[in-house]
Amino acid sequence: MTATPYSRDTLSARHVRGRSPILDVVTDLLDDVTSTRFPLDLPGTEGLRELRDRVETQIGAHLLPRLKREAGPAVVVLGGSTGAGKSTLVNSVVGREVSPAGVIRPTTISPVLAVRSEDTWLVAEHPVTELAQVVPDDGVPAGLALLDAPDLDSVLEGNRTLANLLLETADLWLFVTTAARYGDAVPWRVLAQAQERGISVAVVLNRVPRRVLPEVRADLMRRMTELGLGEAPLFVVEDVGPHEGLLPERVVEPVRTWLGLLGGRNTARGVVRRTTQGVWGTLREELLRLADGVTEQAMAAGTLRSRAEQAVGEAADALVARLRTGVATQGAPTTRWLSAASSGGVLAPLTGDVSRIRKGWRGSGVRDRSRAAVAIGAETRQALAPLVADAAADAAAGLRAAWSEPGRGGTALLMDDDGARDPRVEGAIAAWATRTGTLAERVLGESARALDPAGLSGLLQAAAAGLEGAARAVRSLVPGEDVVAAVAQDLHTTAAEAVRDEARPSLDRLAALGLRSEAGAGLRLRASELRGHR
Repeated sequence: MTATPYSRDTLSARHVRGRSPILDVVTDLLDDVTSTRFPLDLPGTEGLRELRDRVETQIGAHLLPRLKREAGPAVVVLGGSTGAGKSTLVNSVVGREVSPAGVIRPTTISPVLAVRSEDTWLVAEHPVTELAQVVPDDGVPAGLALLDAPDLDSVLEGNRTLANLLLETADLWLFVTTAARYGDAVPWRVLAQAQERGISVAVVLNRVPRRVLPEVRADLMRRMTELGLGEAPLFVVEDVGPHEGLLPERVVEPVRTWLGLLGGRNTARGVVRRTTQGVWGTLREELLRLADGVTEQAMAAGTLRSRAEQAVGEAADALVARLRTGVATQGAPTTRWLSAASSGGVLAPLTGDVSRIRKGWRGSGVRDRSRAAVAIGAETRQALAPLVADAAADAAAGLRAAWSEPGRGGTALLMDDDGARDPRVEGAIAAWATRTGTLAERVLGESARALDPAGLSGLLQAAAAGLEGAARAVRSLVPGEDVVAAVAQDLHTTAAEAVRDEARPSLDRLAALGLRSEAGAGLRLRASELRGHR
């Protein structure tokens, strides 16, 4: 069903004579129901969404108008299957054509609300007037408004939706069917819903050939009894054959007489009160069902969150464990270090007694050593990037697997791979290298005779990634504090965060749903406020 098409201005609470004391509660309840959402596709969620829409319509289009003004006419909705003769029946009861009738299906596309001229002001603010064309006619029994609804099984989806929506506005549902269509499933399903919500129901068996009348009537009464409608009025309109215009007076007289009896002001108000009172028990049960659904959604959201954090957390922990083994320095960084630090290599002086720094390592040696150290740092960063990117891809795969499990509701929240993982990882590693460079400038001190800040930074990066020779050289150059451990910790934190960031877009989507268990508690509180109301 679609959202209820009534304005909040129309339903705004005003002080009117006869206002029900529970009006404020129901007005607040409408706000709560309207804001209730079931965004996760869990088992049974579609049914909860439909229930939420029905309850919203029932409160907004039926309860609130009645609580505000009980003096309004009782709305009698004529509903049924395609070709049941609803429009012809309305016209025949009123005594003239107020709703178009014909052989083309569907005939009733725009709903018609027939009401006595003197009662039009009483329905002027009723939400049903936003859905139906109001046709004044004094042939309508006083105290009633006859609404000719579209077919419940219309070939047009919009008509079916509108028909179900209009039934929610009914004080009395006049179910019109025929000998050929009374067994259709759709109308009986809606009849069951009307019965559950306490809406008064009567049945018109239309166009019944005399030869099948006993059999059809008996079967129909059996079905009504099984549904709990055994005491509902049942009218039989015999088949008069092909005709145009109104039905003969004698054929519709029982229906017209019964409606006329209901049409007395006090009687009509009694119909309204009975239907309104019959709603409370069912409404409380429906609110509790919605509350349970909201709680289930919140719990499912919590499970998705923990599963996402677990998936990316495991991938991040596995990456850090690998980095601690020095895997990032295997290959090119180690080869370059061995070449530069071996006997005669440009970095060889850093592997021996560095106390000679104080005696003066200057000139081109600083520049050459720094250039070699910077190259080792670059090799290290190049080796780190695919390691971190692969771990991030594993995290994304783990998240997708966890959220794609049937019944979790997370599939629709998953983000497609945007192709930006590698740039993000490279950016994170570059930021780590920048921080390392800042640290190198701070701790360089007398080691400036051996390396410039960029060189020390490059050596620090390799050392933090697990290159033992570079780590020993740095500790000799900077003996005062364990900068290698600090930069290594920064590297591990940066890499782990880059992996965990894979879940951030999906978790942001989940958070944006605003699923909170207290919303369910709010609906339960509303249900308790309705307890005992009659």
